[in-house]
Amino acid sequence: MALFVFPLHRFNPGTFSADVVAKVISGGTALNDEETVIQTDGGGGWEGSLGEIDLDDPDIQRLWEAWTSYMRGGARPFLMPVPLLDIAPAPSSGMAFLDPSNIEADDDDFPTTVGFASPWIEAEIVGDAALRATTITINVTRGSRLKNGMRFGVGGNRSHKIERITARDDQQATCVISPPLRAPVADGSPLNFDWPLVQCRGVIGQSLSPTFSLSYATVALSFVEDFSA
Repeated sequence: MALFVFPLHRFNPGTFSADVVAKVISGGTALNDEETVIQTDGGGGWEGSLGEIDLDDPDIQRLWEAWTSYMRGGARPFLMPVPLLDIAPAPSSGMAFLDPSNIEADDDDFPTTVGFASPWIEAEIVGDAALRATTITINVTRGSRLKNGMRFGVGGNRSHKIERITARDDQQATCVISPPLRAPVADGSPLNFDWPLVQCRGVIGQSLSPTFSLSYATVALSFVEDFSA
């Protein structure tokens, strides 16, 4: 069964953060005061939060109530968009970058597909990439040249950041990525720079109940990458 995509485009939060976070522990401090640091999670995972979601619109309030019920306090997975459109490899015409088209979804409240009405950026992986790979080659067929820090999705439920570009040939770039690939990726597989998605769940223990004042409230949501389901 396809996972539902959190309708970020409808909630339109005032604040949004999402990044790959590494879990690091101390291995102890030596007599010379040098501390040993150990990364425990094999490359990190996505964590993020949405804030200042206004519930003054009754439709958005109902949508929030429906989604807080669906998430089951963090027990049920869903797909969270993690786009950074301002730094995506946007296509251009002449000297101007082209704006994306409107967002479309197959359902207003619980969509399983969300994206621009017309594809904005098109890219694919070059060569087969193995599970846990940290270096891949990407070819952009519609868009500008890749740069460090851009993010993309693959497989519909996994997203990655370009940590560093190590080689380049026109629109093709060899990239160190973070986190490592969660699954093998075949040559020619499409990569989603438009609306990358991460499989995640809500953080356990957070309060999602709005507090209203004169029919107005704002809410927030924290989430973490999760493939346990």
